[in-house]
Amino acid sequence: MVFAVVSVFALVGVVAAKFFTVASLESLRKRAAESDTEVRKVRGQAKAALQANGVAGRGINTKARKKKALEKQIKKCRKELAELRK
Repeated sequence: MVFAVVSVFALVGVVAAKFFTVASLESLRKRAAESDTEVRKVRGQAKAALQANGVAGRGINTKARKKKALEKQIKKCRKELAELRK
């Protein structure tokens, strides 16, 4: 009789332990999924920032090239204007 009562309590304990273990695992899986989503989001933002940085850098280089070309044109036009004034 004592053995039967002990075995029932042991069975209830095992079921309770299994329930809490499964609940804990589900909680950890959910937290891991949320972390993975957050990591993907941050990686996407970092990639977008790098692309924007590259575009901005190319824009600066393009403007510098155009400025240099226009300055050369100004020099040529001033020489031509000086020749025409003679």
